[in-house]
Amino acid sequence: MGQETKPPVLSLEDCLKQAEETKELILKPRALEEIPGLLNKFFSNKGACLIADRNTFDAAGRKVREILEGAGIKIAWEHIFPGEPRLHAEYSHVREMKSLIPALPGYPELVPVAIGSGTVNDLVKCAAHELKLPYLCVPTAASVDGFTPNGAALLMDGFKQTVPCAAPLVLAADTEIIARAPAFLSSSGFGDLASKIIAGTDWIIAEKAGSAGAPQAPAIDPLCWAMIQNGLTDALNRSVKAARGDSEAINTLFKSLAVTGFAMQHYKNSRPVSGTEHLFSHVWEMEDLSLNGVPVTHGHKVTIGTLAATAFTELFFADPKGPPSPGRGFTRPSREDRKAEVSAAFKGSRAHDGVVKTAIEKLMDDQKAETVNQAVRDSWKELRDKVLDRLLPYAELRALLEKAGCPVRPETIGLTRDYAIATARRAQMIRNKYCILDLSWDMGNFEAILAKIEGSGAYLR
Repeated sequence: MGQETKPPVLSLEDCLKQAEETKELILKPRALEEIPGLLNKFFSNKGACLIADRNTFDAAGRKVREILEGAGIKIAWEHIFPGEPRLHAEYSHVREMKSLIPALPGYPELVPVAIGSGTVNDLVKCAAHELKLPYLCVPTAASVDGFTPNGAALLMDGFKQTVPCAAPLVLAADTEIIARAPAFLSSSGFGDLASKIIAGTDWIIAEKAGSAGAPQAPAIDPLCWAMIQNGLTDALNRSVKAARGDSEAINTLFKSLAVTGFAMQHYKNSRPVSGTEHLFSHVWEMEDLSLNGVPVTHGHKVTIGTLAATAFTELFFADPKGPPSPGRGFTRPSREDRKAEVSAAFKGSRAHDGVVKTAIEKLMDDQKAETVNQAVRDSWKELRDKVLDRLLPYAELRALLEKAGCPVRPETIGLTRDYAIATARRAQMIRNKYCILDLSWDMGNFEAILAKIEGSGAYLR
């Protein structure tokens, strides 16, 4: 028998070529020294606006200012958010910047320079886009996958949304600065990278459901799949020591996170990199989840969401004979009953109206739901094999995350186990993006699977 051919793994350079908006990423020691050249090459600028928080300004912003001044580049404005309390990705900060930048001399030829990790970058990304200004990104940690995509994850009227906006035109990522970032930021980035496992299994599920008519369930894009999934297991294994300050691991982690953003640029939405696990995280972000008064990082929320999604997926596909049976007395609710159920789940939330609208928009009628369910039953073995081949078993995932310094118990991020599991109900309501939670809900076994997770000694403990 011939040796099995491994799928091709695309390099960072290969993936950058697929990005439609980002033109260059410099990732090396002393990368900040390249910023004047990048400004001259890619921007016709009258000066720069530096945006950071106090922590990221100390880490890199002061050096950026020194380099720009040394090169004779005017700094038109500096906006330094407080380091404490930790900055939130609230759209109100975007409004603030939008009200100030246009009043500066030289607008619209100023270049916003985002200096920081995920939150600073998302705020600047959105403000720059709405002001029609290309911007430059200076990452200070390998903490999220949000540096390079064309979208920003922001809270708008209490509803966590991915707001469409242009990716950074160029990035200057200094590996020495990134390596000095606090360990919890690197472990957050690792958790965000591990979440791509569920993004992959959910896309397999969505492709099957979409072929039978499910909404927002597209076929897999082979190029995006190759960019993210083909080298994912190896990237996780090589970056597991990032939180311990291992420079090679941190470099691998940042490259891998950057690639996911380039895939989003190519695909033009977050389907390739975000699934059920991010829905858990979005619910907790809308609740402003904090531990001892400190907001839990996006990556650590996603880590627990990835474990919950893995447990759910593992149990859904546990039986080789077919999917779990519907719960006793299960009937699909009418639109009015479903609207009442979702409304009660988000009573008092600023996101209430948006969530109710989304949940009703994605509600399939009984006939279409049965068509999707039958397609899954008819192709059970093939679908199950594909999903389980991509899914990392829960015990292995937990061990890998623990080795990487990530939280593996809900209590570690300020949640009870029961509350973390119950979040699945609200997570299923908030996005029209077909995933394992939608399939299970449509097949009527959603509550039965949650009960199995609750009763198991293996999951989220």
